Amino acid sequence: MPARGDRRRDGGYGRRPVVALALVLSLTACASLPEQARHDLPGTTLPDLVSCAGQPSERMRVGPDDWVLSWGANASTPSISGSVPLFADLVKPTVSASASMQCRMSARIQSGRVVSIHYVGTSSLIFGAHAACSALVRDCLLHPDHTTLPADYDAGRYLSKANP
Repeated sequence: MPARGDRRRDGGYGRRPVVALALVLSLTACASLPEQARHDLPGTTLPDLVSCAGQPSERMRVGPDDWVLSWGANASTPSISGSVPLFADLVKPTVSASASMQCRMSARIQSGRVVSIHYVGTSSLIFGAHAACSALVRDCLLHPDHTTLPADYDAGRYLSKANP
């Protein structure tokens, strides 16, 4: 049982590490989604990818039926701060931390289907490589569509058009 004057008795310092740990663990779990997408999204149709990831910010034709589409995402964590008592509470420096990450996802589309997924962006030792990309692929992995493409489907017909 905490001593009478101990701040943990009032819900002070004791809960902060638990909240910070929960935040770190939840963001670390998101970091595995981009790697799962590299494995699971190839074979997905172009309409299904655009349905879950949104309209790409850039597109480039690299062959007659070969396209590279790009999306961007930013992620930031809330600031965590707290004081650390030193020298019998005579000195209490404040420590704070936050993170901001960026991601650029590219998908290679051939014959109307995803053939590969690639990521470029900042990595974090705490949250894992490409954690910021989780927002781009989360819905694609959790709620995939399963569109059947007609035999004469031409992705270029839709990708060549200017953005509305």
